[in-house]
Amino acid sequence: MKIQQFCFNSNYCSFVFIFLCLLQLEFQPVLFQSYCSASMGTVSVNCVNANQISSSDQITLSKTTLTTLASQQRNITINDVSGTMMVTGFSNILTSTTLNSNHNGVILISGETTLTLPDPSTVLGISYTLKKIDLSSNIVTIAGIVDGESNPQLTTQYSYITIISNGYAWYKVGENISESVTSVDQTYISNSLGMTFRLIPAGSFEMGSPVDEPGRITDETQYTVTISDSFYIQTTEVTQGQWEKVMGSNPSNFSTCGHNCPVEYISWDEAQSFISNLNSMGEGTYALPTEAQWEYASRAGSNKAFANGDISNTTTTDPNLEIIGWYNSNSNSSTRSVAQKQPNAWGLFDMHGNVWELCQDWYGEYPATSATDPTGPSSGSYYIKRGGAWNNQPHDCRSAEREGHSPGFRSNYTGLRLKRNL
Repeated sequence: MKIQQFCFNSNYCSFVFIFLCLLQLEFQPVLFQSYCSASMGTVSVNCVNANQISSSDQITLSKTTLTTLASQQRNITINDVSGTMMVTGFSNILTSTTLNSNHNGVILISGETTLTLPDPSTVLGISYTLKKIDLSSNIVTIAGIVDGESNPQLTTQYSYITIISNGYAWYKVGENISESVTSVDQTYISNSLGMTFRLIPAGSFEMGSPVDEPGRITDETQYTVTISDSFYIQTTEVTQGQWEKVMGSNPSNFSTCGHNCPVEYISWDEAQSFISNLNSMGEGTYALPTEAQWEYASRAGSNKAFANGDISNTTTTDPNLEIIGWYNSNSNSSTRSVAQKQPNAWGLFDMHGNVWELCQDWYGEYPATSATDPTGPSSGSYYIKRGGAWNNQPHDCRSAEREGHSPGFRSNYTGLRLKRNL
C-alpha cells in the first residue's frame, strides 16, 4: 500500500515506527503499551468485563496504544488526544472519539470498527486523520456525515482520511488511495507541510459577471473559458505555519492570529521565492493559479456572485457571504484561521474573503471571444489578486472581482493559495 503522511504535529511518531510497534504487541485485555510515547488525554471504557476494568472507569493515557481481545461490544471515548493514538485488535466495537480545540494528531485503527463523530458544532476547527493500518477486508465505518457522505468507510482502497469540522459539518480534506488504484487521480492529496489539494476537473465556464450583478465592475465582461486539464488547488490559503516551515520566518502582520491563519504581508515576488523553495523539497511542483483557474475553482460550478448564491447587499452584511467568508462585517478587523467557514461545492475554503489571493497573470482586459486556458497579457505593471479580504465589503469578495497588485507590494490583506501539477 502506498503510504502518504499527513503532518499535523511534528511530535507524533512516524507511521513506520508505530507499525513496527504493532508487530511486537502482546494482545491482552485492556493494555497501554510503552513502545511509542506521546502526549495523550484520557480514555473512558464502558461495558467491558468486570475482571478487566470497571464500567465507566477513566484511564489517563501516557502511551499510544490501547489493545484488547475482549469479544463483547464496548464503548470507548477518546478525549483530548494530542499525538498518535493506536486502537487495534478490536472486534464488534463502537468507538466514540471526542476532541477539543487542542487536538492535533492521528488515530490508527485496525479491525472492523465504527468511529462515531461528535456534534461538529462542539468541535469548531478540529481536524484529525484516521488511518486504517491493516490489509484485511475489514471495514472502518465513520458514523456521521462527512463531506456530504453518510457514514463513509475506510477500506483497503480508501485507507486514510483526514477530516475537519468548521462548526457546521465534517469535511474531507485529505485521503489516501492504495497502490492498486494509483492510476486514478486522487480527489485529495497532501504534502509533508500539511497542505492539502483538491482535484479540480477540466471543464468550461462563463468567466466574469453578468451586467446586472450588484457590485459589478466594468472589467468583468463575461466570456467563455475552457480549462482543458484537471489541476489540484489548495483547499485553504497558505498558512503562517506552512510559510514559516519553508522560509524560516513569518512575515505576517497578524502573527498573533496563529500558525493556522493565512500568511499575509507578502509580495508577489516573495510568493515566487516561497514556491521555488517548496518545489526544491521534491514533493510535487507548485505554482500560483492562473486567474482563470482561480475563478473556475472559486465558482465550483456556480454562475452566481458567490459560490453559494447571489449577492443581496454590496456594502454591509450579506447573508450568503456570512456563511462562506470573512469580510468587514464579521472578521473583527483581522484575518481568521483557515477553514472555519463552509467550503464551496468542490471542498475549497475561504475563496471569498479572509485574504486576497495572488494569481500568476498580469492584469489586463479580457479577450472579446472565448478562450482555452488563458494566461493574461505577456507583461504589465500589476499582477492579479482575487477573492477579497477581511477588511472588504461584500462586493469585493465576489467570484468575478479583480484587483491589481504590483510585484513588490505588501499588505496585511494579501496572501496566496497554490495549485499543484498532476
